[in-house]
Amino acid sequence: MELSILLYFANLGVFCGCIAMGISYILAQTMHVMQDKPDTNKFKFHTKTTPLCGGISIFIAYVVIVLGGIEMPRISYSNYIISVNVGDFYEYAGLHFYIACSIVLCSGIIKDVYGKTTLWLIFCLQICGFCVLHLLFYIIHASYGYNLILIILPCYIMLFLATNGVNTIDGIHGNAALYSMIVLLALCYISYQIQSNFVGFATSILLGILFVFLLFNYPFGKMFLGDSGAFLLGFCIGALLLLCVLYYRINAWYCIALLLYPICAMFSSLFVQLYCIKTYKIVITINALWQRHDLHLHHLLQKLVGNTAALLINAFFACFVAFITYYHTDTLMILFASACFCLCYVVCFVIFWRKKINLYNRT
Repeated sequence: MELSILLYFANLGVFCGCIAMGISYILAQTMHVMQDKPDTNKFKFHTKTTPLCGGISIFIAYVVIVLGGIEMPRISYSNYIISVNVGDFYEYAGLHFYIACSIVLCSGIIKDVYGKTTLWLIFCLQICGFCVLHLLFYIIHASYGYNLILIILPCYIMLFLATNGVNTIDGIHGNAALYSMIVLLALCYISYQIQSNFVGFATSILLGILFVFLLFNYPFGKMFLGDSGAFLLGFCIGALLLLCVLYYRINAWYCIALLLYPICAMFSSLFVQLYCIKTYKIVITINALWQRHDLHLHHLLQKLVGNTAALLINAFFACFVAFITYYHTDTLMILFASACFCLCYVVCFVIFWRKKINLYNRT
């Protein structure tokens, strides 16, 4: 796939995003639906009623993904690609990808509407979305026999971390959108290198849509992603990374490294919650992953620099992504850079957390 074609698809995403988000924003403001109202009794930092239709708008604009087909690889018994016949496409790949996205989106809509009272239903819906992606894309072959669980489990864990990790970093204007755009830019480059039409099509379209959303979201917060949008973006990124690993033999450590920021945010959030509630029961631990609080790194940094926090964090992450993308075939360099990134994240988090900077009301 040529760079000019990727740019064309990105422009198509911008066009679709403008239509979907423009209409959604007008409807939300005039009909007073899908709005996030400020509440001093809950963890919220905005002071004005804001449309919460970012996720649904992105999903509607992303409907063009159903036109995409994936190259059908010839797979050996070890499930690795031997060759790819560019002229042979699985024409329903985009439709199946969109169906899986719709299930994950529903889990976010439920959380937006009912809050944390339905966490187990949300978790089950996400697993259903993962299963649909797995079954419709034929990622795992039955020839694995009893070792099948050893392949499925890491894939589902990766999807879970990506889906919920983006939701964790979605706490200030532009943070989740900027992170997603950085990862999608890296995937566009990788799709160009491996000549994957489907990955290039899916990433460039979503990149254009996110650009439009960012105009609404940063820095003034005219529209929010909501849990539905964060889950949707995380799932799309995780699914595309998974396809790159299993279909095109992209370095798995590189794909995991692209998820390091949300993964670090999830584990730091889990640490804070366990430190506060001082219990280690499994149910409470799982619930802590979705518990909102004001001790994320992006919240702590926002205390010092305001809305510039998202730019600073993602500028540092962009440098990290540029480095590992340049060395995306060198596992040692990726591991070294990943260790440095995690160390920097932990040091910054501990420094700010020890100062006990609490901007907002806790739940």
